[in-house]
Amino acid sequence: HEPFLSDAPPPPDSWIAVETSPGEYRLIARLPGFRRDAITLAARRRRVLHVVADSWEPGGGHFERRISFGYDADLSQVRAEFNGEILRVIVPRR
Repeated sequence: HEPFLSDAPPPPDSWIAVETSPGEYRLIARLPGFRRDAITLAARRRRVLHVVADSWEPGGGHFERRISFGYDADLSQVRAEFNGEILRVIVPRR
């Protein structure tokens, strides 16, 4: 039997990038094969964003990253959208 959460790596074409501008941080992650309801965003220690995605489909995988932002990041006002492949997260700067 397979474990409840597979320790399979994320799909090889998954990636994540962070861009900055004077008013916000923009996080863009390519998460092919993941469903919206299997993606979790959580703020940690006021400046770390924890991104987790799991796919329980055959050949699925696990994607997990922790992104540290500057002290000016307002993680209480995070906005996110997912189109089935690209996750876009906006973190306003104070």
